[in-house]
Amino acid sequence: MRSIRTAVGQWVPDRWLSWWDGLDRWLQRAVTGILGIVALVVVLSVLYHTIMIRFEGRSPAFGHSVQVVVETFTGTGYGSDSPWETPVANAFVTAMDLSTFLVLFIVFPYVFQPVLESALAPTVPTTYEADGHVVVCGVPRLTDRLVTEFADRETDVVVVAADRDDVLALRDDGIAAIHGDPTSAGTLRQTSVDTARAAVVDTGDERAASVVLAVRETDSDVRTVAVVDHPDHEPQLRHAGADSVITPRQLVGRRLAERVRRELDPARSDTIPLDDEFSLIELTVAPDGPLAGETVDAVSTEKISVVGLWADGRFVGTPAADTVIEDHAILLLSGSEDALTDLEADSCRLRDTDPTVLVAGHGIVGSTLREALDAAGLQCRVIDSVDGDGVDVVGDATSAETLDRAGIAEADVFVVALNDDDATVLSLLAADEVPANPELMARMNDADNEIKLRRAGADYLLGVSTITGRLLVEEILNEAVIGLDRQLRTDRIDGSRFAGQPVDETPIAGLDCVVVGIERDGTFHRAVPNTFEIYHDDRLVVVGTDEAVGQLV
Repeated sequence: MRSIRTAVGQWVPDRWLSWWDGLDRWLQRAVTGILGIVALVVVLSVLYHTIMIRFEGRSPAFGHSVQVVVETFTGTGYGSDSPWETPVANAFVTAMDLSTFLVLFIVFPYVFQPVLESALAPTVPTTYEADGHVVVCGVPRLTDRLVTEFADRETDVVVVAADRDDVLALRDDGIAAIHGDPTSAGTLRQTSVDTARAAVVDTGDERAASVVLAVRETDSDVRTVAVVDHPDHEPQLRHAGADSVITPRQLVGRRLAERVRRELDPARSDTIPLDDEFSLIELTVAPDGPLAGETVDAVSTEKISVVGLWADGRFVGTPAADTVIEDHAILLLSGSEDALTDLEADSCRLRDTDPTVLVAGHGIVGSTLREALDAAGLQCRVIDSVDGDGVDVVGDATSAETLDRAGIAEADVFVVALNDDDATVLSLLAADEVPANPELMARMNDADNEIKLRRAGADYLLGVSTITGRLLVEEILNEAVIGLDRQLRTDRIDGSRFAGQPVDETPIAGLDCVVVGIERDGTFHRAVPNTFEIYHDDRLVVVGTDEAVGQLV
């Protein structure tokens, strides 16, 4: 339709073109279809009239020729002119008969398709009325955990999507969404953005500035947070009016680098302090370390408690005392910071040579990781499918042959920073077969794949969407997030709803999380048995998966 408008635009007055643009799509098609049929009838009538004179030797009136063509199109027969004597006339009439199918099977669907689509397609909303909600501009790419995080805190979220199918998919998932252009101030007004708590921009770097400007045109005061891939765009976005710019992929790369340094350097600590005398730590059990083969009861001391571990890809809170700790298990320990730091140093692998880190993927996460490791003076080799600066081995990181060529057998740590979880699974499985047993770490793109990635061999996982959700909670709700960049989520929750119940009779007992401490009357109680009764004014410190802890917040 656009090509027709362009073709006639130079000959038709602008007011006519404006009238044409205002018509419904089906009506535009109906007009062009009728004009096309009339033009076809005229052309065929002229040809038929010429053939009757030149080849058949007859001299019918032109109106009669038009009548014959119309009879052919409508299937009402010929009568007066049949039969035709010459091959040319018979061939032409046969072609006209076949052209009837063009009208029936091409023109009619062309005209009525928009009508049927409009009648059968489900309607999508274009407005949303609320107060104190969060508006997400664009289909969530990095912010898919945002909806869950805010739902846990009873904060409404609405997504503005430019594609109808995206809107329908979001609504099928139980997420409020409207159809419209997120770069349009008119669309944003339909989301009640002027009464919103915040606007989150997740449209990709190229459109982010346009969306921020549209938000500012609608409401100059609403808090606006832009989620982007590249930090280079932060100055432009802040100039456009963004209050905050988040680059979660870079944060994941830096956090993975910090975890690598912790695994390779016994002098570095990775504890999470909860108060002056109490901390948490996620500790990977080295095959030759003091924890491998021990039971949970043997590891627990007066100053250290094993409050959880990862088993078969799942987090298990408060494991049984006789549980044997296997190589590469990940323990969640609580205790005094000094005791945890000493155990952390004792558990670090002893190496005869300088440690080597192998990284798969050189995108934003991989390149950030490489830069951080280079700055720390660690030997690092990078695999990527495309050659470029910072890439040491070109090849498929899911292939055992590529890993062998990159030196996986000599690597102490292997970090998979690919942007596809299925490829990450293949790469982890290939590395998990290496006799040297390197520490396996990975970037997780979809939180739903966590168990699958752990079963594939990942010792440490960090999700892009998980980090983004936590960052946005901190930015928008001004809520301090404990252990923002850790695998597990740590939160303080009000104990009033569980008052009078022992820990093992609360909903917490059935979730993938554990109570690691309780604050009561200014005192922090570290050792919390399952029979510990919760009081109304208690504050519980809970650690577990994002989904489990989110149900308690």
